[in-house]
Order: sequence, then C-alpha cells, then structure tokens
Amino acid sequence: MRFSLQDVKKQVQRRGGDLCVSLHFLRPGELQNEIERLVDFHERHLDRQHHRFSIDEARACVADYRMAHCLMATLSAWYVWVQPDWKEALLHLGNDALPRLEDAGISSPVYLRLALFNYVNEHYSGFLDEQQRTGALQAFAASYNLSVPDLEYLLMLDSESEAVLVRESSQPPTAGEVATLYNQWVFEAALFSASNVHFVIDCNAFLQMQHAENLSSAPVAGMGAVIKRLCYLARKLGVYYDLAYDAVQSGALSSGNMDRGHSSAKNVSILHLTLYGPQEMTGAPQQYGLRLARLCRMILGYGSPPGADKSAVGAINRPLRAVGDVSAVGGEQRGRLIGAVREAEATVHFLQRSYRFVMNADLLKLLPVGADSSRPSPIDRLSDFNTSVPHPTPIARPSDFNASSSTIFDSSIERSFSEAFVALANSQGADGWQLEREPEPLLLNSPTGETTTQSIFIPDFALTRGTRRIYVEILGFWTPSYRERKIARLQQLKGRDDLVLAIPVEARAAFAAIAQDFPIVEYDGQLSATELLQVLRSRYDDFEERLARIDIDSIRERVIKEGLLPERTCYELLHCYRRSELQRAAEHIATETIAFTAGIGLYATAWLEHLRASFVEWLESVIEVPVTVLPLQEVLRDSRLRWPVLAQCEDAALEALISLWPEVYVSRSSIFEATVGLMNNAGEQGGGVDFDDLPTAEKSAAITSPQTARKQVRERRATYKNRRGDNSGRPIDQTIQGDLWG
Repeated sequence: MRFSLQDVKKQVQRRGGDLCVSLHFLRPGELQNEIERLVDFHERHLDRQHHRFSIDEARACVADYRMAHCLMATLSAWYVWVQPDWKEALLHLGNDALPRLEDAGISSPVYLRLALFNYVNEHYSGFLDEQQRTGALQAFAASYNLSVPDLEYLLMLDSESEAVLVRESSQPPTAGEVATLYNQWVFEAALFSASNVHFVIDCNAFLQMQHAENLSSAPVAGMGAVIKRLCYLARKLGVYYDLAYDAVQSGALSSGNMDRGHSSAKNVSILHLTLYGPQEMTGAPQQYGLRLARLCRMILGYGSPPGADKSAVGAINRPLRAVGDVSAVGGEQRGRLIGAVREAEATVHFLQRSYRFVMNADLLKLLPVGADSSRPSPIDRLSDFNTSVPHPTPIARPSDFNASSSTIFDSSIERSFSEAFVALANSQGADGWQLEREPEPLLLNSPTGETTTQSIFIPDFALTRGTRRIYVEILGFWTPSYRERKIARLQQLKGRDDLVLAIPVEARAAFAAIAQDFPIVEYDGQLSATELLQVLRSRYDDFEERLARIDIDSIRERVIKEGLLPERTCYELLHCYRRSELQRAAEHIATETIAFTAGIGLYATAWLEHLRASFVEWLESVIEVPVTVLPLQEVLRDSRLRWPVLAQCEDAALEALISLWPEVYVSRSSIFEATVGLMNNAGEQGGGVDFDDLPTAEKSAAITSPQTARKQVRERRATYKNRRGDNSGRPIDQTIQGDLWG
C-alpha cells in the first residue's frame, strides 16, 4: 500500500515567483532507532489478528505522525495482512464440524452466512428479536457441532479484523532498507501527481558514457542516437513525451529532417526531454504514474529490476545513470556518468496548486542503486511493489532495441493500422509504399530570435516509395492541453508537402485550425490503410513522371529478345504499382509485333505464335484416346520444364496464356480441380476418359510417351474464346473479374 504525495512531509517555498516543494527524504542514519522499533513492533505481532494490532501504538514508535504513517505504508512491502484459511481454522477448533459443513456444501464464511440467513428465514420468518437470538444461534451451531463463540468466529473469519499479519521475506528488513524504499516511494509519489517531468541531457556525455561501458559493438554518434534510445524507452513503457534541442551553435541544423541515426551537427549536444504525467494525460495516477516513475528511474539510473544481471542489463538500466555525486554505493559508475543529465525537475500538483520539484544530486544519493551482489536485494525485489506494469525486457546493445523498436506502438490504433498496411504490402496492394515505424525526427521551425530551443517532431510512420518519403501522424483526442501542444507543433510544419495527418472523426472540430494545411484522413475507431492509400493517390500521384522515366526502346528490345516479360517484371520495368497504371504504361510499349495482356505481361506476337504451335503439338503428343484431358497442374509443371521462359510465370499467368489459344480449353469441376484438353475439329471439347480415372501406370505412360500420330489443327485468332457449355453449343455466361487494384 503506497502513500500519496499529500501524506509526505514537505516544505513549500517561493523561488523566483514559482512555488517549489521540497520533500522529506531520510538521510543515512536518520530515524534509525524509530524504524527499528517499528519493525520490532511488527515482528511481535506476527500471526496475530488485525484487531489486536494497535495502530496508535505502532505510530508511537515514531514521534512524527506523517512520518509514522508513511513508514508503516513502506513496511507493507514486507508485512501483509492475510485472511485465515477456512479448513485450518476448523481443524484448529478440534471437532468434527469440518465434515458436517462440507456435507452441507459450506466451504467459506460466505456460505456459512448464507446458511444462517436461510435458517432464520425458514424458522423465524426472517427476523430474530433479542430474546430469540441466543436460542436460534445455539440451535444452528449445534447442527454442525459448533459452539456459539466458534460460530461467531467462523462467520467473521474473512473480515478485516480477523486478518493475520505475516512477513513475506525470509528476514525482517533493516532500518536502512526501509529508509531506502521509503525514499524511493516518496520520489515516485511526487511523479504520480506530476503533469510533466523535464530533463536536460548532454548528448556528448551520454555517448561517451555509452562507449565507456562498451554497450555497443559499433560506435554510435550524434543526437539522433540519443533521441532514438530515449524514444524507445518512452514507447516501451507507454509514456508520452516531447523532445527539443538547444539551438545554440546549431547552424548546421536547419528545419527539415534530421539525418537518420545521427545528428548532422556535432555542436548540438543539449537535448530537452519532457515526459508528461498522469495529471496532464489521463488523470489516473496509479497506473500511468507507475510507468512514468519507472522511466524516470531508468533515466536517473537508480534501482534495478529484480534479479537483474548487471552484465546483461544494458540500454534500459545503466546508460542514463547520470545526475549525482560519487557515493560509496555505485560511486565508480556515478562518477563516470556525471553530466549526462544536467537538470531534472517535475511539475507536481496537490491541493489544487502546482509546484516545482527539483531533482538534484543530493536527492539521487538517497535513492537505491543496483546491488553488486548476484543475489537480488530486498530493495531490488520490492522496488516495484504493487505495480501492474511488467519490467521492460533487458536489452544489452543499442542495435538490439533499434531493431525491435519498430514493433512497439503507442496505441492499438497504430498497431492495427501497421498490421493492415503490411498485409496490403505483402499482397502487392500498397502501391509500392513501404511502411516504417517512427522514422527520423523532423526539426520544427522556430520564430527568429524568439527562443534558443527548437522542438523536434517524431511522426508515427514514414512511407517510402522510390525517392519520395511521406510522413504519417495519427492524432488522438486525449486532453485539451494535448491537442493544443500538437496543433502548435504542427503549425510549425506548415509548408511541408510530405506530412499526412489522420484525425479521429469526433475531433474534427478540435483540429480544424490545421485541416487546410495538410492532407487529412479521418478515422472512426481504426485507421483504414486503404483510405490512406486513396489520399496518397490523389495528393501524390506521380504517374506521369514515372511514365517519362520508362526506357521504351530498351524494353521493346528486351521483349523481342526474351519473348515474354511476365506481368510482375512489367511492374518494375514500367515503374507501375497498380494494374490500371500498368495497362496505360504498356500502351507506350505495344507495337505491331509486341502486345500486352493483363495477367500475362508483354510478349512478342511471333514468339507467342511459335509457343502456341509448339504447345499444341506437345499436347497432342501426350494425349491419347481414351484420355483427352490432363490435370492442369501437370501441364503447368511440364510447361515450365519444356519452355524455360515460362519458369518465372505464376500459375494464373500460365493458365491465362493457355486460354488465349482456341485449340486448347481449361475445364474446372471445382475450384481445386482443373483439366486441360484439346478442342476437336468442330470447335467442341473432346470427350473420353478423364486422366484421373486411369491406373497409375497408364498415367505415367500418357504424360511421357510421345505419339507419332498428329491431329490436324485449325488456325484461329489468338484471342480469348467463349466456353461451350454442352453439346448443344449454348455458351455459358462468363463472370469477368474486375480490376482489384485500379
């Protein structure tokens, strides 16, 4: 049970017009005797009921009321109240009440109270006066071989007053351990009530520290590396943040994109990180506040996860251990890392007012440091007591979390959109766009002379196609202050033609001020990847530019040389991403000797005529009466072997190619079974025995033995033919697949 900021001893002072709060942290040796007496009081009450534990006597161990309350709450990390076990309590009574109660289906105080309730309803019409109460309880208790005092005890067994005090650790805590955990909880109680926490980070010191600890197998330099690490930590814990950099001597950095992975200006070394707290984002301090507190402990570098191996815990727990003087515990590390965090302060709220809470070196010395022992200390084990957010996965090298950071999302909206877009891209339905999660930062424009600190904007996604790169930002509704900050940052990006905004329908009015400055995609619940693609097509259609880049002569030469360019190859050569684009681009290539068919590709007409004759001749040689059809898959497989140019064609393309020839037909009895046969001289499908009905030996002979006899084949125009439904010659209605991507 944690305590709140209002419970902590504190002092409020006014400095420079701001209200500043100083919290009371326990220094080494302070209140040691009082804490030992309080621990001893708890030890003497182990295995005793709660009603025998006097809170006033416990508080008397510590003279100060507020301090006593907070220290008792801290001891709840070691001492807890548990309810007595039902069966153990009955066995302790020493009678045969347990089997009688089990036979009656009574297995807890709840069922016992229900049985008593039913008994009173049945025998006393639901009401007992004072004279009847004793007799009724005696009769009810006797039915289960219980006395009235035992019955009253069992009825209240699950109440708070009957809870028993137990210690969860093997040994009682020392005064130093209690004081250290108290200091940590005081620090985190402030963050639970914070609207924001601001850090000023020296990037050069950060990188030097990283190199000194050999956390990376390859050197990482520049502000971009620091930004990427901080963004990873914030996203890993689900904490909302803003980044800015010090613009002093930053002439090499101008508004635009920061180089991916590193900064383009070595003089820029001061980074401002703002983490937003529960007061600003959600107003629910316990869950979000715990995540914020955990991220701050990573940045400030105190404490460590339970059982953590120092050699394995890298990027999350060691790299930002910065503010503070060299101390006896962890002094070597802290001495080496001094300066990485230059300033740290939070804006905290209590009693309807805001206060500055400065985190300095003196404070850090009072917070726990990871133990050197391989065995986790009580502070390590209890440092995140009563939290519902699991520890982040330890990461040893920056390359590790750089690779995995793309899988971490701020919301379910971003995750579902990413999954949908990747699925479209895998099925060639994303118009050639490649999705990237949280790309390089965008540097915002700041009015000249207004401030020396420039903000950094990190979009949610980037879409890349060729040389064009489009950024996508998914806006949420959240709180009014969130919207105001987001709008202010986006207004600094006016004039950019490479940013698309996704806005929730219910927030349309809230973001109306920027709706005319950027392409907008509205979403209701989930962002549609197809709707975003529609906006990209209408806003960033560069098809005419891509057409101009087509090398028509070389493509024609290649078609004549190879005979066939499959459709997938045509997409690449003609710089197309949709079938409708491919059809238009192919018109620039087509001549009297070169044609294009959707689903097949570009081909030389002479090559196609030669292939048709060869295919029909081959099919005649392998089809023998009574067999007049062969399985489609067998034909496709052997076609790839006989004509290597067809090896790269997909099954659908080969089937479409075969369907061009009037001498050949493809018949389907189901979506899984298809056969290929030859039309007879009357233009009808040949009859006979199906290939699948033959014995295995005859199947092999039919597909491999060449025939000497040749059938006369009538020449027909190489176009798609009408299928014949039956011997009557009536055509079957055909269903034509529309263009899915155009």
